[in-house]
Amino acid sequence: MKRFLSSAAACLLALGLFHLGATFFVRTSNALLLEKTRAIAEAGFLALPNPATQPALDSWEAALCGALFFTLTSGAFVLVTALVAPTLYRRGFLSRKVSTGLHGLFLVGCLLSLGITAKTVPLLLGTAGAYLVLLPCGGQRKRPPIAPLLFHALIPLALALCIAGTHTLLPRGLFSGFRDAFLFDNPAGNAVRHFYYTYTLFPAEAFKAMGQKSQLTLAVTGSDPRGLSALNGLGHLSVPGGPADYTLNIAPDTVTFVASGSSYTVPARDFFEAPAKTFRAFSAASDSFKSLRSLTWFALFTAFPLLFYLLFHAAFTLVGGCFLPFSTATRIATVGVASSALFFVLLLAVGLSVPESTTEALDALARTKTKKATAEEVIFRAATHPSALVRYRAALAAHRIRDPYLKQKILTGLSLDPDTNVVCQALGAMGQTKDRRYLKPLEEAVRTRPEWYVQWYGYNAMGRLGWHQAPR
Repeated sequence: MKRFLSSAAACLLALGLFHLGATFFVRTSNALLLEKTRAIAEAGFLALPNPATQPALDSWEAALCGALFFTLTSGAFVLVTALVAPTLYRRGFLSRKVSTGLHGLFLVGCLLSLGITAKTVPLLLGTAGAYLVLLPCGGQRKRPPIAPLLFHALIPLALALCIAGTHTLLPRGLFSGFRDAFLFDNPAGNAVRHFYYTYTLFPAEAFKAMGQKSQLTLAVTGSDPRGLSALNGLGHLSVPGGPADYTLNIAPDTVTFVASGSSYTVPARDFFEAPAKTFRAFSAASDSFKSLRSLTWFALFTAFPLLFYLLFHAAFTLVGGCFLPFSTATRIATVGVASSALFFVLLLAVGLSVPESTTEALDALARTKTKKATAEEVIFRAATHPSALVRYRAALAAHRIRDPYLKQKILTGLSLDPDTNVVCQALGAMGQTKDRRYLKPLEEAVRTRPEWYVQWYGYNAMGRLGWHQAPR
């Protein structure tokens, strides 16, 4: 038991060191974004996030909470891989020298997966610290027990693969389905959703590719005004004296994009004929976070569930160890936690296996005793339903309403809903209407709402309606 507690403490310390590095990574990104958004607002443009949200960019709270996204994905991957060599050493399968070498190889692999750039240095240092804490050391068994190792290692790995496969095969994503099934209309679920929508855009903005960023600023050198106008048409903003995401150098025969030490040159004719296509190629060529995003996405469906498996397994083992022999407690914990998790995934998979029909779901909720309601009546009733999930489904279907006045009434009401999910979906539906009359309420939401996610949905909806930035 003492050895188990020391191992658990080492794992927590390793994960804590990675979280510390992730915090500084998000904090640095937030500081750069704050400088940029302030310059955008001072230049008379609509800034995203708006001034109501900008103070959070300068807080350690946003960095600490936002960094959990990386800790629970990439950090979990680092922890799981860092445990391989020490486990094989303690079980007696490898000598200390061989296990240390294997540990070093895993460390190099993690560093390469995170991406070795100046911007990822905090994450790299956190990873190195986690691996140092978990160096192969301590006592070693003389006879390696193969059966217990397979028993305790293969079960959680199989579970992680089942979760990843479930997400791939289902018509709706596993996480969105989990949100709709468990995180609406209950205090715990509402708290999780509130945390997600409050803090996750901070880490998301930290490792986006150039073309994925919400707003881009540029500086232009050269005498041809067509370059600036072409990129303004894409929503890129020229902020004189402010920080620029990239620089556009226009020469008589060539155009060069420059950002973060990388450059991309194309013939001027190709650029002016297809500026959007040229910029996408530049964004892909200058993307320094591609490997980090790939690792995070992979870890989300493998290491993330494994981390929770380890946490629950440790808790069950500690409780069971108070009443049973330690070896028996660990076996019971392995079987119990893995079986519970697998049963939960199977239930969720069965519940989400049939593609959802929003109209049919709302129709079933809005039937009357005397007659079947029309689709528009269904959505109208659902928009004022006590359940946030029902109102969210109403917002999903509202853009289908043919009556423009009824549609406007429903979407306007839902855009003022107390639930952030409902508001975001209502603003997104406004962008699907192709009705420019919604530009005013959308701009008001982007300019005044404190929730970054609401601003983001509203800003994208305005773009779908053909709106372009112009300084006030």
